[in-house]
Amino acid sequence: MSTIATRAPTAKRPLNSDITDVMQLIEDFGALLMRETAALKKSDFNLVDTLQPSKRKLALEYQNMVTALAPRKAEMATLDVAARERLVKARTQFTLILNDNLVALEAAKESTRRLVGKILDAARRTVVDEKQTNYSAKGQTQAYKTSTLSLSVDQKL
Repeated sequence: MSTIATRAPTAKRPLNSDITDVMQLIEDFGALLMRETAALKKSDFNLVDTLQPSKRKLALEYQNMVTALAPRKAEMATLDVAARERLVKARTQFTLILNDNLVALEAAKESTRRLVGKILDAARRTVVDEKQTNYSAKGQTQAYKTSTLSLSVDQKL
């Protein structure tokens, strides 16, 4: 990943320079998202965690650059056709990468939700199936199922 200074484009810089920076940022951000998507598909959550600070930084830089370029729309119309086509192509490719990443994130989230559900179901069955022996007021033994109150409270917390 290249290192782009954390700064937003300004009207004082040539538009082509700012567009080049934006395209480089889109490329870097896309590469990071592809790494994250691959890690999610492999369930490599350690790698996913290590990518998060860079992902947040690139997302903030992208937002700042797009926000700073918004007032320069009139200038953007003066870009040569080749530059506009490169920008559209880069944004289209980035959108596809981003959508793939969002699908992978949603799949990982759903997989985790199902796993947690299975663990909780197993815990519920274990707690409900266990019986305790207690004594009545008359000293006779009684067997009854354990209370699931603590499990319910833990689930809610």
